[in-house]
Parts: sequence; C-alpha cells; structure tokens
Amino acid sequence: MTNLRRTATALVCAAVMAVATGCSGSTQATVPAEFCKVPVPKGALSPLIPKDGSVKQTYTATQAQPGAACALSAGGHRVLYVDITRWDRAPDPVDWKAVAAPFKYAAERAVSFPGHAAIGSNRAVVQANCTSRNTYMSFGVYFFGDRVENTPTGYKKLQRFVDALVPRETKKFGCTK
Repeated sequence: MTNLRRTATALVCAAVMAVATGCSGSTQATVPAEFCKVPVPKGALSPLIPKDGSVKQTYTATQAQPGAACALSAGGHRVLYVDITRWDRAPDPVDWKAVAAPFKYAAERAVSFPGHAAIGSNRAVVQANCTSRNTYMSFGVYFFGDRVENTPTGYKKLQRFVDALVPRETKKFGCTK
C-alpha cells in the first residue's frame, strides 16, 4: 500500500508541477481561423505570427471604395497589415519588375489565382482579376516583425498567405464566384 500511496503522491505532484509550469510562461499565440473576415488556413497564417503573445485583429471597411483595411497584432506588436480595394474599371498596365524593385527580395511571382503579384520577404502588391474585365481588386500586404525572413526564399511565407487570402477576399467582395 505504501508504494501505491507514493506512486499516487508522485503523480499528483507531477500534475501540479505541470500545471504550474504551463501557467508561468508567456501567453501562447493563438492562430485565428479567420483574417479580414474570411477563413484562412492555419498553415498559411501561423508562419507569420510569433509564438508568444495575445493576438488581436482589426477590420475597417472603406467608405469611398469597396474594400477594407485589416491588421493583426501579436503581443502588442503589429505583425500583418492588408489593404484591399475593389476597382470598377479595367486595370492599368503594370510593370511588375518596377513594382517589385523597392521591396527586399521581391519579384513578380506566379500566384494561385487569376492576376499578378510582386511578393518579397516583407511586402506584396497584388492585382487580382475579377470575373468581369472591367473590375479588379488590389491588395497591399505588409508583414512586420521577427518572423520576416530577409532571405532570397523568405517570400515563400508571404506568398502562401497571399495565395490563401486573395481568392477568398475576391469572392467576398463579389469579384469572383
């Protein structure tokens, strides 16, 4: 019986220690299921969010033009900002190399939706084609913080997010079906 009591006491102590240790650290960041009022896969959003700190989002619908401005902060620091605008006119021709030039490790990248994008390690400029030729959407994506990888392959995190977000937003704004 004494061995049973010792084992039970050891298990209770281990459980108490595990709970105490889990509570004493910083807050674990929770990856939201939505960003900018559309579902975004956690695999596309989690690489952009630091591991610690509470996550907060803001969504502001624009008044003059259909669109929105969305921000995500973790641990009190801005991590992601996206500016979305729907344009009811044909897009102007764009020199994507010139658009990419000011951004670190940016280039025109192939995207998973009809449109064009210049994506770098910390910024992206996107033009998504709508179902109608006389309508398109533009996206400005800004990525901040220690999760930014300023390397030639660092753009991949941001591209994964852009490929997930843009088609959902174009559908939400009636640009695509």
